[in-house]
Amino acid sequence: MNKYYNLLGLHINKVEEFFKNQNINYTIKAIKGRKDQETLTVPRVIKISEVDNGVEILITYFTDSLK
Repeated sequence: MNKYYNLLGLHINKVEEFFKNQNINYTIKAIKGRKDQETLTVPRVIKISEVDNGVEILITYFTDSLK
């Protein structure tokens, strides 16, 4: 998985673009917490796992500012 290490922490749009350009099948799964949903708006990649037919991308949401 070291080959995808540089994609961790990036916005999901950039990671999707990477996998589309590499012609790699991917699925996205999201983790959402229960608190502060209105401030958590930026989806970022926290894990990438290889699966049978491509990769699975796990994302969670972060705030867009350091309030």
